[in-house]
Amino acid sequence: MSLNDVEEVRNRIARVEREDYRYCLMTTYLFDARISEVVANACPKDTTVARGPKGSDAKLDNFVQSGTEIPCVVFTVKTAKRQGKLRYISLPLAEECEPWSKPLYGYFISAGAKPVFNFTRQTIWKYVKDMEVFKGLKCPIDRYIITDKVTLEKKPIPAHDRKFMLHALRHLRASELVGFYGFDGFNLATYGGWTYHTMAQTSVIMDRYLSLSWQSYFPKLLKKRR
Repeated sequence: MSLNDVEEVRNRIARVEREDYRYCLMTTYLFDARISEVVANACPKDTTVARGPKGSDAKLDNFVQSGTEIPCVVFTVKTAKRQGKLRYISLPLAEECEPWSKPLYGYFISAGAKPVFNFTRQTIWKYVKDMEVFKGLKCPIDRYIITDKVTLEKKPIPAHDRKFMLHALRHLRASELVGFYGFDGFNLATYGGWTYHTMAQTSVIMDRYLSLSWQSYFPKLLKKRR
């Protein structure tokens, strides 16, 4: 998807009428997150652990560059599929760099010590579907291979488009981080919670010990959007 798609998706999120769902989608997008990392509740029959943040998981900080302090907000995220391992999403507060940073920080703070998004992933998924938030948008899927669990036969699945839904936000944000902000494999792994050996081709052993802070990627996010 292109950077034009990024602006289209952002505009659609900004037009969502329900405040809690609007900020939930903003958070999912900006954090490059799985929806289970954003919502705080899980359905009784859902085996996915909900790891959504509390309001206290947003903190103001400064990034020091050439002796100058640059205000930012740092969000603590519990990474899904990695047993809730913490990662830190830092965003510049300057509106020309990220217009959603200040509003999102304010929304988190208003929740205090309570969960910010106290509903299930099924709830937000149904809203997005019923309200046709991303109607007409598609998410391109590259060719991949699946393995039959019984026969172990490998079957190639050709490249195709899927309907744009919640998980597509993660793919689109990752594309923006690489294509617009110039993230490399290490930056993307730190930001999105992937393993380093997957994203940056390091060894599994190195991945166990390597932990980069948000300061490693933050300067790239200072690029003005307009």
